[in-house]
Amino acid sequence: MTTQKPVFGKKTSGAASRRTTRPAQSQALSAKAEAFLQRERETTGERAPSGGGLPLPSTGSSTAGGKPVWGRRVIARIVDELLVWGLLFLMFHDDIGRQLSVYIEAPMDSAQENAAGVALFGYALLWGCLESAYNIAMEASRLQATLGKMLVGAVVTDRDGGKPGLGGVIMRNTLGRFIANMVPFCAGYVMGLFRKDRRCIHDMMSGTMVRQRAPAALSAGYGEVFA
Repeated sequence: MTTQKPVFGKKTSGAASRRTTRPAQSQALSAKAEAFLQRERETTGERAPSGGGLPLPSTGSSTAGGKPVWGRRVIARIVDELLVWGLLFLMFHDDIGRQLSVYIEAPMDSAQENAAGVALFGYALLWGCLESAYNIAMEASRLQATLGKMLVGAVVTDRDGGKPGLGGVIMRNTLGRFIANMVPFCAGYVMGLFRKDRRCIHDMMSGTMVRQRAPAALSAGYGEVFA
């Protein structure tokens, strides 16, 4: 009687090993699951694969950014400017009030008026620097949004909906913002209202967009539908 030598890594039993068959990915989904996936594609900008099944993300897309927005960013801009001005006023309210009073009450073209005007212009420059630093720090962080944008549910992204680079954020809030402010009648900002991607002049210079914030985590929703 011959004995079969054991082979390392293999079973010596003569019985055929069972093989498990993986379920096909192309199984039809329920109507509820299809409706859920369609809503998520519209929210996050995903595209469905040609063979059906789960949605595939678009190239370079991110769940952080949804559809482009314009009205929300206007509200966010007002909120952020008031926040920075409020902080500056709390720090220097005594001197700002005094310089403003001198500028209003002093004779026109007098030395007192000119000195007060220079001081107020210095505070305006300080406000601009503080606002730029605040915008860069917040938009380059993982939040991708200032406090005003967080309030209205908006984020700054790159053109594909992903996280913007530091260089783009700096360009957006320095040279880009300066040129947008220099265009007469706020046309550098208003132009975004007439564009499909809602990009203003500083967005085009920096390669950024402002989008609606999409849900960061969808695990709970998927669990309810595919349970």
